[in-house]
Amino acid sequence: MILRVSAAFAERFKCDLSHEGVKVPQERRLDAWSCHYVRIGRKPLVVVMNDASLYTFVIPATGVKGFTDFWRRLLGQITELWWRHGAEFDADNQTVILLRRTDRSLIGSMNDAVKLIRFHDELARKSGEELDLMEMERRSNATPYSSLGFNNPGRLMKQMLGEGEM
Repeated sequence: MILRVSAAFAERFKCDLSHEGVKVPQERRLDAWSCHYVRIGRKPLVVVMNDASLYTFVIPATGVKGFTDFWRRLLGQITELWWRHGAEFDADNQTVILLRRTDRSLIGSMNDAVKLIRFHDELARKSGEELDLMEMERRSNATPYSSLGFNNPGRLMKQMLGEGEM
């Protein structure tokens, strides 16, 4: 599995990149994910986006001790997503390659997702509520992206995992 990480993510989780200084093209693969560490209000979060479908996870970073702890949480999320769509994912046999994010379109899509989360966090705070991360994931994955031909990540991931109509 390939994880493309932002500088903020690499710094927060003290990750060593697999091919530091080497330009590796960022292909839109189903087994590649982009990760970005961000603070929303006072909450540290990791926004994780699949490179092929833009499917997004919002993972709380509070209490995450290091990269290994984050990696286990991410594998659990991916396993559950694959299972929900009738696909198999062997979390016990995954190797990770850490690379820098390079695709400007994917970085822009990630920035859009972060802006959406910030907007909904602000709305929640103004109404005296907490940001519901599960609801944020649902909204992010129902949002159409121009880079997907205005398809949404949830529908596209379902198609890619063989459960939806192409």
